[in-house]
Order: sequence, then C-alpha cells, then structure tokens
Amino acid sequence: MNQQQEISAKENSADFSTTQQECRNGNATEHQLSKKEQFLLKCTKHQDIMIYKKRYQIGDSVLIKTTNQIEQIGLILNFYGYQQDDKTIVPLVEVQWYCTYQDLADSIDKDSFSECELFLTEQSTILFIDCIQAKCFVMNIDEFENTGTSNAYFTRAKYNTLTKQLEPPISQWKKVCICEQPQNPDLLYIQCDQCNKWFHLSCMGLTQEQANQMEQYSCKICKK
Repeated sequence: MNQQQEISAKENSADFSTTQQECRNGNATEHQLSKKEQFLLKCTKHQDIMIYKKRYQIGDSVLIKTTNQIEQIGLILNFYGYQQDDKTIVPLVEVQWYCTYQDLADSIDKDSFSECELFLTEQSTILFIDCIQAKCFVMNIDEFENTGTSNAYFTRAKYNTLTKQLEPPISQWKKVCICEQPQNPDLLYIQCDQCNKWFHLSCMGLTQEQANQMEQYSCKICKK
C-alpha cells in the first residue's frame, strides 16, 4: 500500500487505526497501547455481517473504496461493533491489505508479475463498514487460470513491507517455458503435445494466429 493509499485509509478508519499503525512501526507508547485496550473493551466481535443484502464473512477478500476514490483489496480479519454511546453501535471491519506488484520494492524484478496478482502484507486497518464495495475472489494461480469468475485475482506469495521481501521468494516459484520464467497468466502460451509442457508463443517464435491454426504442436526441444 503506497503512501497515498495509507493516508486515504486513515481518513476512512476509526481513530484507533492510527494507533495500530504506530504499534506496527514500533513507536507506540504505553498510553497508545492502553488506548488500544480501551477500544477493544468497547467492541463486540462478529463472524459475519449483511451489507446491502449481501453477507460478508471473516476470511472474505473485499474491494475497499476510500473517500479519495482509491480502491484496494483487503482480507477481512474481524468485524467489530463499537459502542460509541448508550444508543449507538458503529459497525467496523478490520482488513489485512493486499498489494500489487507496483507496490513492491524497486529491487524486485517485476517482469514476471500479472496485473491480476496480489500479495498479502502484514499491514491491517480498522475501517467503517461502508468502505466495503464488493467481494473479490483470491485464489492460487492454477485455480485462477481455470476460472471464469469476475473480480478474480490470484496470489502465490506474501510481501513483508518492513523487510521488502517476498515469501516464498521468486526463485522458488514454479517456472515454465525454455526461458524458465515464473508463470504469468497475462502472457500467451502453447502446450506441446509430446511433453505436455507450456511455452510462451514469443519464445517459440509463434504468433497467436499461427498457434490457433495448429491442430498439434511439438516444441523445439521435442523436435530435436
């Protein structure tokens, strides 16, 4: 989550979210930690909630929109009912943020990442419930390549915003093609009918039109 998104999230969040960020950064004082405890004492936890006749549950991935109209995807950790006064309970949601490849450190090679790829971070924020816009579907890469679901994304690694590292690292990801690059659903592939491996059209010197006209295909390795 970049700086602009972090600021926007705070504008939509309960007052406690700023303290939560300070705790993550190791700058929390005893007074701020007691504020966290006081906040939780005024809350009741819930497993799910109805928003515009749609049920959301802990563990759902959701699209969040801030007052600055910035959209980001988060994983629901908790629902809270905050007792503001004797008559008012404010519904809140705690989300753990996903980021995209554009948010990763400059030192990480981004050539193999997809536009639909997400990385779960350690960052979380408590927001007002009306920031939730819709459900998203986050799955592994193999499920993603076989789904026709809208609002679908995939994840294959987490991203630590403090260490600037992916877990697992790219070196441990599944590789494809003769170029031995990580899978990327955004690119065009062709499958060899002999070895059943997948190859980039560009690495095989093929256009999409040529590939579409082939009834069978043998890769360069199998032809040798």
